[in-house]
Amino acid sequence: MRDSFNDENIQRELQFIEGPVQEVEWCAPDGLSIDLAIAPTVYPPGEDTGILCDSLSIFGEGNSRRLLEIGCGSGAVSIWAAMRGFNVHTCDINPIAVAALRGRISELGMEGAIKVSEGGPGEGDGAWSGQGQYDLIIWNPPYLDPPKSGEPMLGPLEEAGMVDLDWRQGSGDLLLDEIDRFNLLKDDGTVLIIRSSTTIGRHLGRQSTARGWAHRTVEAITFGDGEHLEVLAFWKPWSGRNIEHLTEGESSNNILLDQGGNEGRCLQLSIQTKGKGQRGRIWESQEGDMLASWLVPMRSPGILQLVAGMAVWRAIDSLSEEALMKQNHWLKWPNDILTERGKLSGTLVEARSGTEHGMAVVGIGINLKPRTDSNIAHLDVKSQILIERIDAELSGFLEQRIGCQVPNDEKLLRMAWKILSLKLSEGAIISNSDLKGRPVGLDESGRLLVENESGETIICDTTFDSNWRFDFSSQDSP
Repeated sequence: MRDSFNDENIQRELQFIEGPVQEVEWCAPDGLSIDLAIAPTVYPPGEDTGILCDSLSIFGEGNSRRLLEIGCGSGAVSIWAAMRGFNVHTCDINPIAVAALRGRISELGMEGAIKVSEGGPGEGDGAWSGQGQYDLIIWNPPYLDPPKSGEPMLGPLEEAGMVDLDWRQGSGDLLLDEIDRFNLLKDDGTVLIIRSSTTIGRHLGRQSTARGWAHRTVEAITFGDGEHLEVLAFWKPWSGRNIEHLTEGESSNNILLDQGGNEGRCLQLSIQTKGKGQRGRIWESQEGDMLASWLVPMRSPGILQLVAGMAVWRAIDSLSEEALMKQNHWLKWPNDILTERGKLSGTLVEARSGTEHGMAVVGIGINLKPRTDSNIAHLDVKSQILIERIDAELSGFLEQRIGCQVPNDEKLLRMAWKILSLKLSEGAIISNSDLKGRPVGLDESGRLLVENESGETIICDTTFDSNWRFDFSSQDSP
């Protein structure tokens, strides 16, 4: 039991706490031992605390960088981060947690390294967040489902600390909203949020894409009951650079190939007079379609094509049902997006050998205006909405960032096959002059593996003149 809060001001803060304040020795993942003051109703450190620290440790020593922790609880992460050299501001909606942590900070003589506020996202004018912008913002939010009718309730403070009561939005999405609202993150800053696979937090990736945030998994842990906890990193794509816009041009791909630029440079055209498709074909577009190209780090062409297709698929998937007009959309290997009405989007990946900038160009076109051709689909949505979401997804797949390792080819292939399989699972046959069979996987270069009628696995490395048949019907897919 604690009885060492001798400071008069601290005693005043703690006088409303009912029950003993316990001293708990907590061992951080790096082996550092910290004595914590755990007051009643305060969430003690757990395995989720450990993986949040693991994620934070990837960013290295603090070196006076500014860190904001939401929901400090016992203060374990904030104290540990301050000991590693971060300049910490932290907050909690539980006044008992705030009082106990202030007492602990005073005993440790760390008043200059950690500031504590009462409150949290969704409350007031943002005073809980301190002043200025941060290099890192972290949160282990409440992620338990609210109890069902008739089930036992936690106490009000435990309820607020452990249960995600914002069931429509989710705590993680609320935080991203508040960060934008109060301008809390530096252009190159990162947000770390824990999400659970079993609650509304599982939608956080899609929600962040809709807000124009890039994201990537940093750490993960799976429990015996099947629950999966992840620490997701969020950031503004390509350090918050602006998307460039030209009213008219021949080809956004050609302009970026000629000019080069920084990684992540994006150019959007309203009108493209000489759009390009695969194998020298023409990409027919209309004013109002989404037409844009990105400079991205060089990867193998097959991998980049899959990444581009996934980025478009996930951006479209983040739209509301109204915007999708209740159309199902799927990724057709390697990068086309189709619906029941026809082809919706196409991608062209190009690079020039010997270019100084050493990057590839990804060009993406999405039909947003109706066509007379009944085999071409379109989305009734503004191009700016889509381009910001695709920008976020491409950044999440490809941008090189400190503390957030870029997915390797193997992981990208697994992700691509998972999306491709959403449609292929219905049953698909691909045929051309060289083969006929069913798709069964991807090789290390992103080429399609097809099992033919003799049971042999054949590599298909082109979509040219290939026919797709789904549901084993008599009609081919567009």
